[in-house]
Amino acid sequence: MRNIKNSLIMKITGFIAISFSVVCSMAACSDDPVAVANPEPAVTVVKVPNGSFEEDAAEIASPKGWTVNGDYSAAKVVQGGCEGNYALHYGATASYTVSTRQTVNGLEDGIYDLEFYYKSTGGQISCYVAAGADTKKMTSLQASPSTWVRSYVRGIKVEGGKCDIEIHSESAEGNWSRFDGLRLKKTEKEYNLLKGGDISQLTYVEQMGGKFYENGEEKDCIEILKNNGFNIVRLRLYNDPGNPDYSPSNRLPAGISGPEDVLRLAKRAKQAGMQIQLTFHYSDYWTNGEDQNKPHEWEGLDFEGLKKALYDFTFDFMNKMKAQGTTPEFVSLGNEVQAGMLYPDGSCDNFAQLSELFNTGYDAVKAVSPDSKVIIHSAGAGDKDLYNWYYGELKKRNTKYDIIGTSYYPFWTKNTAAQMREWADYITAKFDKDILIMETGYSWDKTLPDGTQGQLSDNGPYLDFSPLGQKNFMLEQIKEIKQAKDCRILGFLYWDPIFIEVEGMGWELGAKNYVSNTTLFGYEGNRLEVLDAFKYNN
Repeated sequence: MRNIKNSLIMKITGFIAISFSVVCSMAACSDDPVAVANPEPAVTVVKVPNGSFEEDAAEIASPKGWTVNGDYSAAKVVQGGCEGNYALHYGATASYTVSTRQTVNGLEDGIYDLEFYYKSTGGQISCYVAAGADTKKMTSLQASPSTWVRSYVRGIKVEGGKCDIEIHSESAEGNWSRFDGLRLKKTEKEYNLLKGGDISQLTYVEQMGGKFYENGEEKDCIEILKNNGFNIVRLRLYNDPGNPDYSPSNRLPAGISGPEDVLRLAKRAKQAGMQIQLTFHYSDYWTNGEDQNKPHEWEGLDFEGLKKALYDFTFDFMNKMKAQGTTPEFVSLGNEVQAGMLYPDGSCDNFAQLSELFNTGYDAVKAVSPDSKVIIHSAGAGDKDLYNWYYGELKKRNTKYDIIGTSYYPFWTKNTAAQMREWADYITAKFDKDILIMETGYSWDKTLPDGTQGQLSDNGPYLDFSPLGQKNFMLEQIKEIKQAKDCRILGFLYWDPIFIEVEGMGWELGAKNYVSNTTLFGYEGNRLEVLDAFKYNN
């Protein structure tokens, strides 16, 4: 038995609802007792009727209380469960599509998480567990053929006491999945997974003749992304890109990622129903931990003049976004600013001034849109020492911000998605801030089309350089995001999803495209299967 203390047992129509004062971590169906130092508040747990498939004998094709649709023979109850003797198994010797459904009645209205266990070979077109009413929440499954994995469908809204549950798979022959231990847990935490990516260079791609395809049909890039689950885009803003008279402004084509370009892209994204994450680089070109060049118009300003310029630019552009109906839901002050921004004035060598710059930007954003969430974004997800120091310094100086932004790449961090999530649980608890993964990426080919290495020359602990490997990584990362304690990882933004291989187009003028082997589209612009991970997760 798990180390669980029952505080209330209550009979409800057709099933048992149990409130737990202590809930164990339940790692992969372990029966080992778990010591709990700090008991959690009572949690109402509702066992889904026959959610462990113990009311059936082996080889039964239609488990009691469930309805099977589609390829009926692909679903059966088999021995070898996680919580008991049996589990629901999907598999066939030919391609198949199958769903098993039931409606749980008699629930107290509110927000629930659906917890379940699964095993899977992976490789399916879609394989997910979904729950809810008209707008279902769904969680797609990563590959895990040898170990039971616990996962969640988060933020399910129950109204009228009912919750529809569906277990679905569309698969080629030979791929199987297995499910067990379904239970609903009452929570007050609404959760809507943010899933998207950076489309800042879309105008550049389109101007150079780049085209995007889905199932062989040419389509608008944003339409493809929307239809495959994107609900947010990142737009990075430079002050004066493409100006030939200044360096590094002259490294870009005229206007790309400048104010007018970002306004146009924001309008297209908002018309597609997406949220917007706006990143102020406060530079005429790309910035990161090594390079934080001031806009050429701000050179020579004293510190008070620099703060005024930052405020005015932020306030003015936020108003332009608001005026066209594209007020960003999330705003980042700088990009990967773990060493500061606007060097040298705002470097970490001058942390007090850096804090003032952040507060100035925060005030400008909130003056236009109090509801926009302000992000401070650092690289190196998984680095406790960096974040303890950096966000500790921000806290010590009462720096104003709402969300911790982070960059998580297996290549740069050498961390698995599980290690990233464990780190995030620590950081969110310590600083009481939600986390948004501002950048993530994975190489689906070892090399660029010309045979040279791309920016991400490996995938750290992940060894599969293939489109399927990319999809499996994103499924794993999303699973870990949903495992985060108190749902404090809001979601992720892929980088750079749309910067496909186009003749004559490079990361900067005169350079090659170093990221075309990490995009969400192939070298010819065809939608890759990784987008299934976006489509079948929410």
